Amino acid sequence: MERREACFSIIFAFMHDLIASYLFQNKTCPLPGMGTLSILTSVAEANFTNRQISAPKPEIHFDKRETDTTGLQTYIAATTHSNTYEVTEALDHFFDDLRNEMTKQSTAKLDGVGNFFVDASGHIKFKEEELPPFFLPPVFAERVIHPKAEHHILVGDKETTNTIMAGFLDETPITKERWWIWAILLAAIGLLLLVIYFTQINGASPFGNAIKI
Repeated sequence: MERREACFSIIFAFMHDLIASYLFQNKTCPLPGMGTLSILTSVAEANFTNRQISAPKPEIHFDKRETDTTGLQTYIAATTHSNTYEVTEALDHFFDDLRNEMTKQSTAKLDGVGNFFVDASGHIKFKEEELPPFFLPPVFAERVIHPKAEHHILVGDKETTNTIMAGFLDETPITKERWWIWAILLAAIGLLLLVIYFTQINGASPFGNAIKI
């Protein structure tokens, strides 16, 4: 009898840590008489402006649907060197106290996991405990471009590769811009025509005196 009471006291005293440990290891944890907690992990987000990738953030969700408690009972029994009966009794008492605490204070805390509370409609809700930022530090990331690596690109409505496009562009003759040469040449021709015109008006010729004596 004394041994059973001692085991019960140990299990009950560490129940917060045992439930949190089981939840984070198995990504789900049954809560007898209440529902189930599950961990969902968001995807990492890239921030190329600041050259960082944020770590995937675990989110704890509460569902009122109850699930099998066998795995949790086995885990607690193995961790505390107890039997299934002692674990079941401790779990029942622990969650009875948790529900009573919510009834009296409208809120109850599960250490390391989050807080349960009762809303205006009398339904049990859950708010996860925020992890400290140093548990999820961002990772430095710099985009690396490999110019010679082949990758698919879309040109108009046709899919091709950068290698094919590079070869096509190399074969296309490049017309150099020589507009300034043509501009100077046209300006010189225009100036020459003006000189000829004005010299003819004045009776002179660009090749000598054209006035008869």
